[in-house]
Amino acid sequence: MNRQFSLPTDEEPQVDPDALQEFAAGAKERRIKQEPPPWEKFDPEEPPKYNVSVRLNDYHMAILRYFAHLEDRSQQKILRSILVPALDEKADEAQG
Repeated sequence: MNRQFSLPTDEEPQVDPDALQEFAAGAKERRIKQEPPPWEKFDPEEPPKYNVSVRLNDYHMAILRYFAHLEDRSQQKILRSILVPALDEKADEAQG
């Protein structure tokens, strides 16, 4: 079966700088008009009241047990000390 097709050329499309600026300005404007993230209405210093199940394999469980024993802290406190700062960082990134 013979099919004809054309390969793209090496020429890059022309970009209108004014249109590009307008597009970028629109993107910024949209971000400003967005609703605040859902976590904004809560106090980050409020004591925890939820439990979340985390599935770990034997390797990661051994690491968690090791550091819990080494630091004489509960596994839950070890996980929380890692997870909460990571979540805060992710929230900061999302707000750009």
